[in-house]
Amino acid sequence: MSRVTLTAKDKAEVLRIIEALPVEEREDVAAEVDGWMNRHHVNPLMMAAQMMLSQHCSQAAISVLDSSDDWHMKFDDMLRELLIFAGECDRSVNVLTNRVA
Repeated sequence: MSRVTLTAKDKAEVLRIIEALPVEEREDVAAEVDGWMNRHHVNPLMMAAQMMLSQHCSQAAISVLDSSDDWHMKFDDMLRELLIFAGECDRSVNVLTNRVA
C-alpha cells in the first residue's frame, strides 16, 4: 500500500469521484466488504467500544452490551458502511492518482 498525501482540494475531488462511481463499481466494493465480513466474525468496533466503556462503566454493564444482539447489529452495520466508504475512497484515490500520473 503506497502512501499518498491528499490536499483539501484532492480530498474534495475524491468525494466527487465517489459520487460518480458507476453502480457496478459500488456493488463490487460492497461485495468485497460483505466477503470480508463473512470471513471475519469479530467486529473491531465492538471491541473498541468495550475498551472505551471499560474506563467509564462496570464490567457487568459491558457484559450486557456484549450480549445485546441489537448493539452487535448496529456495530456490524456501521462497520459495513465504513468499509464500503473506505473502499470507494481507495478506488477514487486510484482514479485521481492515475489521472495525475
